[in-house]
Amino acid sequence: MLISRTQKDKVITMKMADLHSEIQSGILSYLAIHPDATASLQDVYSHWLSNERFSYNIDQVQTALDRLVDHGEIKRRSGSNIYML
Repeated sequence: MLISRTQKDKVITMKMADLHSEIQSGILSYLAIHPDATASLQDVYSHWLSNERFSYNIDQVQTALDRLVDHGEIKRRSGSNIYML
């Protein structure tokens, strides 16, 4: 069975959404245990997600952080890239 380019792109988009959702869950899980934690993108990438089953690249983590901020689940300190509850 052949998959069209549109179907393939849709599958890739769905997988990326799942990946970002998984990263977001990892971030929120970390913050549930450490509610006073604050961190830069690099620290979230290096420390908050260090116990996750899968590895992610920093761009994927940035996208997940941006989505959490956009949905009001976490905050970004004004004028910086420091994230917190």
